[in-house]
Amino acid sequence: MTNKIITNPEPTTVNAPVKKAAVIGAGSMGAGIAALMASAGIQVTLLDMADEGNSHEERSARAYKGIETQKKRKGFVHPKFVENISAGNTTDDLDKLHECDWVVEAIFEDLEAKRSLYETVAPHLNEHALLSSNTSTIPLAELTAKLPDGLASRFAITHFFNPPRVMRLVEIVEGEKTSAAALQTLNTAAEQQLGKVVVDCRDTPGFIANRLGCFWLGAGAELAMEQGISYELADAVFSKPFGIPRTGVFGLLDYIGLQLVKPIWSSLTNALPESDQLHQFNLEKNDVINGLVDRGLTGRTGDGGFYQGRDKVIQADFSYGERETPEDSATKHKDAAAVIAEDSAGGRYARDLFAATLGYCLETAEEIADTVELMDKALVLGYGWKQGPFALADSIGLEKVAELYDETPSLLQAAITAGGFYPEVGKVLATDGSVAETKDRTGVVTVKELLASGQAKTVRDAEKVRVHLLDNGVGILDLQTSLNSLSQPALNSIRSIVDDADQLGIQALVVGNDEQRAFSAGADLTSIAEAGESGDTQSIDDLVRNGSQVLRILRNAPFPVVGAVRGAALGGGSELYLSCDRVVVHADTKVGFPERNVGLFPAWSGTVALLERMEGLYDDYHQRAFDVITDAKPLANMYFAAEYGFIREGDAILMSPDHVLGYAIEQAASMIDGYQPRENTTIALYSGATPLDEGWPIAGMTDNDHVIARQLAKHYTAADGVSELGFDEFADREVEHAVPLIALPANVERAMHMAKTRKPLNN
Repeated sequence: MTNKIITNPEPTTVNAPVKKAAVIGAGSMGAGIAALMASAGIQVTLLDMADEGNSHEERSARAYKGIETQKKRKGFVHPKFVENISAGNTTDDLDKLHECDWVVEAIFEDLEAKRSLYETVAPHLNEHALLSSNTSTIPLAELTAKLPDGLASRFAITHFFNPPRVMRLVEIVEGEKTSAAALQTLNTAAEQQLGKVVVDCRDTPGFIANRLGCFWLGAGAELAMEQGISYELADAVFSKPFGIPRTGVFGLLDYIGLQLVKPIWSSLTNALPESDQLHQFNLEKNDVINGLVDRGLTGRTGDGGFYQGRDKVIQADFSYGERETPEDSATKHKDAAAVIAEDSAGGRYARDLFAATLGYCLETAEEIADTVELMDKALVLGYGWKQGPFALADSIGLEKVAELYDETPSLLQAAITAGGFYPEVGKVLATDGSVAETKDRTGVVTVKELLASGQAKTVRDAEKVRVHLLDNGVGILDLQTSLNSLSQPALNSIRSIVDDADQLGIQALVVGNDEQRAFSAGADLTSIAEAGESGDTQSIDDLVRNGSQVLRILRNAPFPVVGAVRGAALGGGSELYLSCDRVVVHADTKVGFPERNVGLFPAWSGTVALLERMEGLYDDYHQRAFDVITDAKPLANMYFAAEYGFIREGDAILMSPDHVLGYAIEQAASMIDGYQPRENTTIALYSGATPLDEGWPIAGMTDNDHVIARQLAKHYTAADGVSELGFDEFADREVEHAVPLIALPANVERAMHMAKTRKPLNN
């Protein structure tokens, strides 16, 4: 089978209820939301107040500025998506709202201004259009108090997090009159079109993420200062061991911007009763933070904050001193349970902060959310936690957690009785203490849940690889290696799985699993380094050839192979990608060939597969393939990768990484009937007069880099009367040219250095 290469693909949307949209408010958030929508293939109108001027462009200057800012900040997935945005103003262009399926209000946080805007735009909306506010502070009940019932039924809060292009959380708040249909449309648009994760919130101050996140940050800062421990120690003990961003509390405050602390905490404390515990940790009144802001030390937006660069930390007199590595026994531990058990200053601080944060979550849970899962998701997605406080409590052990309190909170006791906040797969504790089903997200599939529900069964548990089979004959090839790397045992297991496919009942194969950080991080670098260090040419040849053969076995399998691709697909991971008949790929996936950094070029058929895909696209396809391989840099995302042949007709680019696996399974099932394996194509060798490495050595490259580039050029270039080769012959030639490079001392050094440090050696 052959598939046409698509160099200018559009996003794939399984469900796309929103075709046209408008965003009113062209500030950082509004323009960011508009850029995100445009990147999802939605036609967007960005509006703001009219400026003075005679031309439409002059009167729409604020919107144009918002678009330009997003271009500079890379708010668009690819520059081409700018074409999906038009700029306008709220005086001249309200008539454009009539065509919109969804209008997002993202103006400044002023209730009367928002109400006035709704009154102005209401006559211009069609009878099906959704209206939502991006507010982070104003209750929905107040926003809708003057709306007619018909519009109130189509109104909700959709709270995006900044920057919208990066942050995946969208909090949705419904009102008493919001219809189920409106909520469903907003949920589908946010999740499946924009690639976000929706968290349903109750109409309470700060909703979920900011309510809990601000409490944690406030408690973290105030407790550290009260206990007299250093900022470095506080951030060291309550960061990585707890699955918290490595910045810790003070580093994160710097990142947010200390000038924003006062308005954020002020809005929350003004909205919350005095009895709320957040008042105890009100950073609006923190003397150190206010002192830093008064001096222009606002964190990343100023000349330092609590920290200045990597080496300086603020002192009591607001000067900067040397940042020190804390000496505390708690810093030696890698897990939260061990840290909070440590009787040291750092251990006591971590224990107090965790107890306070979880305690606040337990106290507010029933007020702000239906289940503890929603609260965990909000902190994971909004504040960068690896797991939320409730999941963290489960991992520590609830009996140990209960010891942190004089009296066990009722919701914690309910969790102990139930067997955890997450007692089993598919179950979660509701905030009223009962056990509930986890909320299904339409189109989201995980291997873990497929197995737990009985929809899939494991039919092969081989070394470093498992295969799970669904009733429809689709098998899931589930790598069991770190970041799905392709070790030699894993490769051997893949070979046996393809050989035994009939016996296993496999009619189609999806390569993917629940690991979202990497489709495959590529070859096992340690084995390559050790083979090179041995100097045994035969061992090196066996290692490289085995990888090449296994990926070609996948490529030529008698059944369809679909890649569920998200995260990184680098080196051998890109070669695995190219071996699939079809891919369902997350838009932000990074593909590329960093092999030069470890002393070789792609040698598992990658140079050939890339050339095959680029042939016919460009007259200079050999040069282009050569250049992207020797550049050794990942391509920014799949829209840039498409220019190098990574997307073919039938492939799908999704904005949501969570929907990749489920859609890949659907695609694999659809390909079973009538499937024909690929034909062995013939690929021309390079025969130009100018050597492919004519421009080498180039700036920043070493002599050794040129050795690798020269060998790749030799591999691509016709010689000895051979002007074209079949795919398999070309792939064998690739192995023959790559193997000698691995044994070179400089490249052995490169491979060993990368295996140990994960950083390239420019020798």
